[in-house]
Amino acid sequence: MRTPGGTLAASNITKSYGADVVLDDVSVAVPPRARNGVVGPNGSGKTTLLRVLAGLEPPDSGQVERRPASLTVGYLPQEDDVQPEDVPDWRLRKAAARMGLDADVKRPFEELSGGQLARANLAALLASEPDVILLDEPTNNLDFDGLELLERFVEETPSALVVVSHDRAFLEQSVERIVEFEAETRKVREFAGSWDEYERLRGLARKREEEAYARYVTERDRFTGLLHERRGQARSAGKMANRRGTQALRSKVRAADRRLERLEKVDKPWQPWRLQLELPSSRAGDVVVRLSGAVVERGDFRLGPVDLELRHGDRLAVVGPNGSGKTTLLGALLGDLPLTRGDRRAWPGVRLGELEQRRSELAGPETLLETFCDRSGLPAGEARTLLAKFALGADDVLRPSV
Repeated sequence: MRTPGGTLAASNITKSYGADVVLDDVSVAVPPRARNGVVGPNGSGKTTLLRVLAGLEPPDSGQVERRPASLTVGYLPQEDDVQPEDVPDWRLRKAAARMGLDADVKRPFEELSGGQLARANLAALLASEPDVILLDEPTNNLDFDGLELLERFVEETPSALVVVSHDRAFLEQSVERIVEFEAETRKVREFAGSWDEYERLRGLARKREEEAYARYVTERDRFTGLLHERRGQARSAGKMANRRGTQALRSKVRAADRRLERLEKVDKPWQPWRLQLELPSSRAGDVVVRLSGAVVERGDFRLGPVDLELRHGDRLAVVGPNGSGKTTLLGALLGDLPLTRGDRRAWPGVRLGELEQRRSELAGPETLLETFCDRSGLPAGEARTLLAKFALGADDVLRPSV
């Protein structure tokens, strides 16, 4: 295995899509063996930054340098579409074995589970041995064993890493520097240390900002009150004051005005929006859906027989290795997959919803608002209000769903 090295650096990067500024004067350096975590709300520019660093999208301004020019960059997107290029077969087989895919290397891609695809993409990236590795939500779809393999891969690889993730435990285990995106302000700040250290430092920085803003408001209000007082005194004196007294009052007004102008403005710290979701209470004990002796066969894979009953208010976690049949079980419960044997019964009036791994349900050429209204049955106004509660604003809802 060769020794990766070199630095990937982005300087003063700006990137917009139409009127939406996604990256605003962003600078990031990735030195050899770096372990950088990128965090922030959805839509704040994290994936765009990775794509610009990978050379897949040009910045509108600024530059990305590879030092030396021969520096290689590997990129793992969220979607399961990475294929190995110009990688020797022996190296790919070795990488697949390290990712626990020994028994799956000859299976067609369309037969692999989401977790197996995630492992396969990581194996392909590992086999290419790039100098810098960019990972976008790598923990998605991985089971516990897959997460352990990923953490071991991050620990052992000599490549520099930039990781976008919402998985706090993974970040705490894997990174040494946090790059934070603020969705509202478009500011990018860096913090040295792990996730826990980042939260501590961010809390201290937040406290300092709030204290500085409070001092500014106090001084602003004091000087504004003083200015109003001086102006009031000048108006009250009017013609009754002599010339010298009038000039003195006017001087006091100008002095108060200058003190207010010289006061350095401090912006109010941004208050991030927080989702507060209340789920309505449901009737306890009523059966929602039941599987009795259910068997599902998909190619060579066979699940079952399964006996399972869900009632109102149940909270069921389905866990197990990638490829063991978790998604197949959900498909059987939903009625999306036919049973080879056994019985499925959903009670009248029951409505079942699914959030799938690939998030393709809302994909299409229509705008997000049009697709959402069509699927939800909500009028546009109510749909906009609901989407806004999930931090999807006016610019987001008018974009195509794909």
